[in-house]
Amino acid sequence: MELPAAWWRPDPLRGVEDVPWRALSGGLGVDDLLRGAAEGEPGACDGLAARLLDEDTVSEATVRAVPFLVELGAGYKVPADTRDRVIFLLAAIALAGAGFTEGGTRRTRRRWNRLGRELPRRQPDLMTQARQAVALGAPKVFDSLGLAEVACSMALAIAVPEVAPQHVVDVAHGIAFAGSFPEPLQESAVVALHLVHGWECDESWVYAIAQGDPELLRAYEEGAFPPYQPSAVTLQLLGFRYAFLAAYGQEGVLGMDLLGGAPVTP
Repeated sequence: MELPAAWWRPDPLRGVEDVPWRALSGGLGVDDLLRGAAEGEPGACDGLAARLLDEDTVSEATVRAVPFLVELGAGYKVPADTRDRVIFLLAAIALAGAGFTEGGTRRTRRRWNRLGRELPRRQPDLMTQARQAVALGAPKVFDSLGLAEVACSMALAIAVPEVAPQHVVDVAHGIAFAGSFPEPLQESAVVALHLVHGWECDESWVYAIAQGDPELLRAYEEGAFPPYQPSAVTLQLLGFRYAFLAAYGQEGVLGMDLLGGAPVTP
């Protein structure tokens, strides 16, 4: 039997030693955490999430780490639980609400004007760089996931819908309309389809989606998101949390800001 292509990929962390992690904001110890994640060490994914997505904020190290996270998320030799957590982390990075500036000493956050247009940010714009890096690597992860009906696939499709391939769209359609999947996973698939197809959404539609979970509904009704945030962005955050809830349960999102920023892996 011919092995999947991912089995023949080179070391997923090839070149990690060439990155000057200590010189990057947020980079201290990232190389060791990446190696630990590749070996399935307990706590390594938690450490990566805390280091690379500190309070929903990306850093220079986050941008440089994304290609290695992609290889971990796409590698069949990586323990399955680690792969899932890494893929969720990639999605959360793409949805990050803030980025460090000035050598990691200050944060700049996503903001919009009254027309829902995103305002310029201080340079370097690490949020845009991180999201572009995730979008660039996501097709490799989607390819490795194949037709797997899993929450991390929906989370990544929600985060970077513009690169979700047709087979993932088909998986989302099956989950959304089969009527046999857990409600959080089904809701995440509905959101993924909406975003992939670019269907228009307004506040009433987003409010309807929020009805699926009491905590999400409460957060939405209390306005737990930045002023003038477009409905499509709120929909992404809702969908991500449904996928996260489907994978890790209510304890996984307990105490997290449900609409103001993407949670990290448990």
